[in-house]
Amino acid sequence: MPFDEDPSRRLVELIQKGIDAEAGSEQLFKLHDRRVRNFFQRHRFSPEEARDLTQDVFLRVFKGIGSFRLESRFETWLFEIADHVYQNELRRRGTTKRKGWEISLDTGGQSDEGEEAVFEPPPSPPRALDQVLERERVERLSRAIQELPEQMRTCFLMRYQQGRKYKEIALLMRISIDTVKAHLHQAKKRLKLELADDPDD
Repeated sequence: MPFDEDPSRRLVELIQKGIDAEAGSEQLFKLHDRRVRNFFQRHRFSPEEARDLTQDVFLRVFKGIGSFRLESRFETWLFEIADHVYQNELRRRGTTKRKGWEISLDTGGQSDEGEEAVFEPPPSPPRALDQVLERERVERLSRAIQELPEQMRTCFLMRYQQGRKYKEIALLMRISIDTVKAHLHQAKKRLKLELADDPDD
């Protein structure tokens, strides 16, 4: 779909202008509600938890929609907010219950069967020391991801957290597929260097 014909973009423009904002907000929610809930459910949240977190996402969206610049797709901004809500929820609950960033930087984010391998619970309860080390590793990796250049970080999150394909990322970000691949390559290289002296490696 051409960027200018994006229905979300038209709704955002109307909301920002104050034209039937309530109805526009409802339509925008209906367009993206299911995908945001699926985003949280893929990350091991229950349907009820996913619903509550999705409501939090859209509260933030509608609170900040006036500051959204129409230079990029609404979906890109929406899922950046969803990721912030997810990260905040992980920090609130503690990282021992759900392991954030349980992805392989070598397999391209896929399991041996070729399916997306995003978040997997540990096979058995780790010992206290293992919990501490894993928590430090997760926090370290999370910080490193946040320190990536903005476009590189967005590519990484869309690929490895949202499970998007190269072509879709390129379309949403309005960059070439080669640029997407280059960003992902550099992101993985930087993150591996950051974790090179990790105690678990």
